[in-house]
Amino acid sequence: MENGQQYRGQYGSPQHIPPPSYPGPPAAYSLQGGDKGAAYPPQPGFQGGPQAGMYPPPPQYSMAQPRNTPGVTQVVMQQPLLRDVAGQMTCPHCQVPVLTETTHTPGLLTWLICGALFCFLCMIFSWIPFCVDSCKDVEHHCPNCKTVIYIHKRM
Repeated sequence: MENGQQYRGQYGSPQHIPPPSYPGPPAAYSLQGGDKGAAYPPQPGFQGGPQAGMYPPPPQYSMAQPRNTPGVTQVVMQQPLLRDVAGQMTCPHCQVPVLTETTHTPGLLTWLICGALFCFLCMIFSWIPFCVDSCKDVEHHCPNCKTVIYIHKRM
C-alpha cells in the first residue's frame, strides 16, 4: 500500500478509495441527552433514571457553634494507664488523689514459664519465674482505703 489510501487498480493506475462509512446505532441503543459514547440497550423495567422525590433530600449542615448552657460544665478526666510502677490517680472508691501502691503476684505468665522450664530444662529451674517481678502480675492498691484499683496482667 502506498500512503495507506491508494492502491493500484486493474491496469496499474493509482486510485483513491474513500474510507467506508458505517451506519450509526439504532435509536434504541442511543444515549439519552445527546451524550456520545458506548450505549447499551435499555433493560426491561428501566424507568430512565431517578425521578424527583425518589430520594430524601440530603441533610443540611450548619456552621453555627454548639450552644453551651451557662453554669453547666462537663469535665471528663481520663485515668492514666497503670503498668509496672506506681501511678498517680484518683481512687474510684474513696475519691482521693493518691499514688498507688504496687504488689507483684504470680499470674498466668509466671505459671507458663514455670511449666516450660519444668518440661524443657529441669525441675530445679522451674521456681525462677516466681522470683522475677517482670514475670508476675502487678496489683495497684489505694494507700488510703486499701482496695485494689487495677491489676496489670502480663497475659
